Amino acid sequence: MAKRASAAKAAPGVTLQDVYGAPGHLIRRCNQISVALFFEEMKQTRLTPVQYAALVAIHDRPGIEQVTLVDMIAIDRSTIGTMLRGLEARGLISRTTPEHNQRIKQLRILAPGIKLIEQTQAQMARVQQRLLAPLTSIERKTFLALLSRVVHVNNEFSRAPLRVAPAPSPD
Repeated sequence: MAKRASAAKAAPGVTLQDVYGAPGHLIRRCNQISVALFFEEMKQTRLTPVQYAALVAIHDRPGIEQVTLVDMIAIDRSTIGTMLRGLEARGLISRTTPEHNQRIKQLRILAPGIKLIEQTQAQMARVQQRLLAPLTSIERKTFLALLSRVVHVNNEFSRAPLRVAPAPSPD
């Protein structure tokens, strides 16, 4: 037994410090911190960050189809229905099935959903400010540019890749 323990100590390999410095670990920890800040600032809304993103997307694209929303906010298809039913039950959105296509659900934000977005702009700004507080303004721009590049280039490796639908043309 002692021989095996000393062999494990002497064996080269990955250390806990290596894990702590790994990009994936740091990104996961940053996400945990970001979500914690979101919940702290937005506790009165009883929303998750993904629900908030869905509300904003539905507000931005009235009548968006549920399957398009999946791509626009990069959420797993298996969870979208449950999430949207919750938003609908709270009176924040409506889901309708158009007569011309019974297989789809179109989404619209309702007045309480619009009000919630409007009333929480300051809290959302605080989440971002608090998350990036350790960085100077130049570092923030650099960090966001680099993080955006990493996410964009690796998008296709995601279980739920982001696919941005074009904005509707003004009528």
